[in-house]
Amino acid sequence: MPKLIAFALVVAFSVGLFIWNLSKFVKIAALGRPANLEETWGERIASLMTFFFGQRKVMEERRSWHHLALYWGFLVLQIGLLDMLVTGLFGEWGVTFATLLGETGHAWLKFVVDLGNTVVALALIYAFVRRLLIKPSFVPANLDAMLILSAITLIVFTHFGHHVYEMAYERAMEDGAVVSYAIGSGLGLYSGPPISEAMPGGGGAGLFVSTNHDTAGIIAEANWWGHMCVVLAFLNYLPFSKHIHVLGSGPNILLRRQGQRGIMPKLLLMPPEPAEDEEEDEDAEPPPIPWENWGVGRIEDFDWKSLIDNYACTECARCTMYCPAFATQKPLSPMHLIHDLKDEMKDRGGLLVQLRTSGGQLPIYDPDTGEQGFPEDLEDSPAYKPLPETAKTDKIAEIKKQLEALPPLVGGRIKDETLWACTTCGACEEVCPVFIQHPLKILQMRTRIVLNDEEGRTPGDVTRVIGNIADGQGNPWNDNSDRMAWAEGLDVPTIEDKPNAEWLLFVGCAGALDDGAKKTTQALVRILHAAQVDFAVLGKQEKCTGDTLRRLGAEDKFQELAAEQVATFNEHQITKVIATCPHCFHVIKNEYPQFGGDYEVVHHAELIAKLLEDGKLKVDHPLTKKFTYHDSCYLGRWNKVYDAPRSSIERSLGGKGSFVELGRNREHGFCCGAGGGRMWVEEEKEKRVNVNRSQEIVDAGVDAVAVGCPFCKTMISDGMKHFDKDEDIEVLDIAQVVASTLAEPSA
Repeated sequence: MPKLIAFALVVAFSVGLFIWNLSKFVKIAALGRPANLEETWGERIASLMTFFFGQRKVMEERRSWHHLALYWGFLVLQIGLLDMLVTGLFGEWGVTFATLLGETGHAWLKFVVDLGNTVVALALIYAFVRRLLIKPSFVPANLDAMLILSAITLIVFTHFGHHVYEMAYERAMEDGAVVSYAIGSGLGLYSGPPISEAMPGGGGAGLFVSTNHDTAGIIAEANWWGHMCVVLAFLNYLPFSKHIHVLGSGPNILLRRQGQRGIMPKLLLMPPEPAEDEEEDEDAEPPPIPWENWGVGRIEDFDWKSLIDNYACTECARCTMYCPAFATQKPLSPMHLIHDLKDEMKDRGGLLVQLRTSGGQLPIYDPDTGEQGFPEDLEDSPAYKPLPETAKTDKIAEIKKQLEALPPLVGGRIKDETLWACTTCGACEEVCPVFIQHPLKILQMRTRIVLNDEEGRTPGDVTRVIGNIADGQGNPWNDNSDRMAWAEGLDVPTIEDKPNAEWLLFVGCAGALDDGAKKTTQALVRILHAAQVDFAVLGKQEKCTGDTLRRLGAEDKFQELAAEQVATFNEHQITKVIATCPHCFHVIKNEYPQFGGDYEVVHHAELIAKLLEDGKLKVDHPLTKKFTYHDSCYLGRWNKVYDAPRSSIERSLGGKGSFVELGRNREHGFCCGAGGGRMWVEEEKEKRVNVNRSQEIVDAGVDAVAVGCPFCKTMISDGMKHFDKDEDIEVLDIAQVVASTLAEPSA
């Protein structure tokens, strides 16, 4: 009974302390705004089983396979822990796993747990060797990592220690504890039947023991207590270590957004307009501007799901290793960005929780000025609200000082140049095993800079291109040329000429104005005519989709442009759209629905592949060149269009040419460097993303590289020039590739 009381007190204290500590982290995450999740619980549970328990994302990386042994083995260890916990708390009343499962069932359980500990032990050896001898990048042998590995090692050692000496004490083989029996025999503690007899169902044969009976009992008991105490201590250390992901990754995977990725949410930047049938009160105060929606400038401006992201980070560094910005020596490491956000949650979030506990009020944005302040300090504002009488004013004043001493999140803890380095390629989000949304966080903080910039923080190139699109000629180049000049002599109908056309061909700024992209548009028109596709263009009514504006943070300008474009589409009763630019494709398909624009949208590579498959296009002149294909991030990673472009290339070759994949392809394709508005931002010559990608293309020894994006075409073409290969390696859009194989149109 004394052991039971002591153990119950230890468990109660440890679990209580864990719950108390964990509650602080939950309260910090709860500071976030509503998340508006849409997934069903069926979808969420399926995701949890596949990616948390099944570890599917971890399996994708061979270098992470040792983690599978650690993870699944550790889950098995928890079964053994539960067995010991139940025995320790309820064993005196006869409630154990043996009574619940039966002797044979319990023996099989012990067999599985013994093997699980063995697997974990082998994985631990590799983990120590990896950190101490191999030393891969981003896998440091720091104190935190060593403490965690050492704790798991102690858990394994004390498991075997308890069972080995328990057999010596009882002088009988433990049914099912095969590995433990083998270890004890190997150490010469006892001798007995062959190891096969220890298999479940083998019974508890007697042993010849060479160890003192009382000593064996003491060591077995010490290992039992050591095992339980290390586990309980480990549990309480988790929230304060890198292994907080053990607690955060499950909920993050369970609650992840499973729909279309890469969509930026529509922000309510101004008070909603009154309904048409609503009478306007001329004496009423105008509704306040919702400044809290103008981007993310504080940790509490993120939604709570985005904050849980930061707890889920496993520090595997996949995001950073696949990041094109990091690969080209820019000041962005997605993993360290998440670290910074987690540190901000600890520092600012912790203080805000203390503030609320002390009866204080969280800081808000002054509805009149947009400046941050505390409600009790905004005496001349409609948001003024005094502190309650029960508030601990001295404590609140101290916390306020600490909050004011913290650097700002954006521009302080996270540097502006870190945010502007991102190409929004999505490589980080693609490889993250716990589904952290790095790009969205970056774009939300960019939006904060641009919408609230009164100090000239926005880079000049960014300001220029935003002005060109929103206030200039309506395109990134500020080009006032005729948007239909490319169509001269091609018999291209406008929507006025053919108001009932099946398809709208959305040409885009590049397709209409950029010399290289015009060739793509012209080739596509030839294909559409050859396949007798019923289409029309908007002509001079067409405007920029606004992708660049939104990704660069000018959400207000984007919303104006998107609403205007959708109104034009709907006025002409557009239902089906062909886009030649993946950025236009992504925005029209996935973000225009936010403005009432729901259309069937296809990228031209998809349409061409379908026309070839259906026999509406015939390859008359197969190409004999050696081709490769560069995956556009917005077509591939964000929208999963991988097969259609490759299918079109293969059909164009007709067995006469050849096709090779680049080393980095499909979901792991390397960015060209132009996404996220980076097309319009100059970068240092030696740090250009397109040069990195172009080197890979040159090394592939091809005659031509096919692309499906005007930005990619420009960036890869520039890369070929960098290596003096522009005469040797053609850069062609999929439309150009296929059009070159068609029979010449009859006069």
